[in-house]
Amino acid sequence: MPIFKNKTEDSDGWLSILLALRLRQIENEYADYASFADATGLSRGTLYQLRTGKGNPTFVTLERLARHLKVPVWTLIGRTGDDDSVKRDIETLFGFNFNEIARHIEATRAVKRSMTEFSGVLSLKEAANPAGATSQKKRLPPAKKGRRKSQ
Repeated sequence: MPIFKNKTEDSDGWLSILLALRLRQIENEYADYASFADATGLSRGTLYQLRTGKGNPTFVTLERLARHLKVPVWTLIGRTGDDDSVKRDIETLFGFNFNEIARHIEATRAVKRSMTEFSGVLSLKEAANPAGATSQKKRLPPAKKGRRKSQ
């Protein structure tokens, strides 16, 4: 059974509009649109969609955008306050342990780092051409130009 009865109105648009307004405010801190677009780390098409309230960013996109703009992700969605007030709200309003969440996030990042740095598995390129091995490709002689003689 679908969660939303009316598929055309999945949300009331608050988050999209708040994000668009915040991006326009942050953009004013840059010399021009081009420098702002470069600072976001997003494609210009994606940025345009978000600035106009038409985009539908993933959480990962929001986190990357906040990191590139050097602002807390909370401010992108209209949340004011410092990290301490966010921490307090997470713990008192929702009953979650902020430190446990932070440890989980750091552990997840550590696993991702260790997997990308893990040297026990060769990439496809390394497996195809082990270290020290030289390519033994044979070169074909250049094709002769002109007509072929019939037999």
